[in-house]
Amino acid sequence: MELIVLGCGDAFGNGGRNNTSFLVSDGDEHVLLDCGATTLIRLKHEKIDVEAISTIVISHFHGDHFGGIPFILICSLFEIPRKKPLTIIGPIGVADRVHSLLEAMYAGTVEQLGMLDLRFLEYKQGEVLTIGDKSIKVWEVDHSPPSFPHAIRLEWKGKKIAFSGDTSWSDKLIALAEGTDVFICECNFLKEVSFGHLSYAELLHKASLFHTKSLWLTHMADEVIDAVDFKLNRLTDGQKITL
Repeated sequence: MELIVLGCGDAFGNGGRNNTSFLVSDGDEHVLLDCGATTLIRLKHEKIDVEAISTIVISHFHGDHFGGIPFILICSLFEIPRKKPLTIIGPIGVADRVHSLLEAMYAGTVEQLGMLDLRFLEYKQGEVLTIGDKSIKVWEVDHSPPSFPHAIRLEWKGKKIAFSGDTSWSDKLIALAEGTDVFICECNFLKEVSFGHLSYAELLHKASLFHTKSLWLTHMADEVIDAVDFKLNRLTDGQKITL
């Protein structure tokens, strides 16, 4: 099992990094955790078969986290016609959100989605969603409320991967990370504490609360990317982590 960092940037492209997307793979099948606007570009850069993606799980409805789905869909419709099923999982209303975004970006294409074996599923806090041999559990987190923000935990083939999504501090993150192989946690700021995002100063203080084999930071502003004497792990685009 492997995790490939397709993008670990923020909404503003700080550090020249791509939008958020993490690919979890068993070698044959791929799962995407978030699908920011640059995801298809990164998949092609890494020479990853788009049709091998069986599942896309979205943490919340911001463009740097789900804005890449229309590109995946038009690729699957017109460039590399897709024959395998694709499941898109997200907060309540995920189908309507994706349809609206696709129509805004590529007018007239929503009506052609019937050519794909496409399924939308909504997750709910406190429930475990089972998709074949995968289980997904989510926690509501503190970010922009209209985006329906959630943290995600994926369990697949004995591996446990957690992703905070975008959030300010919550004790829910402790439960999210418990017993995981990898915990990917957002860290937008160096010292500032503000609603909707975490800082390095906060996480350095609380890191011992996370019972995970490996903690990695993502969604970093330039001040975090460029900081020296840094004591936590920072992700980079293209990084590969063996699970």
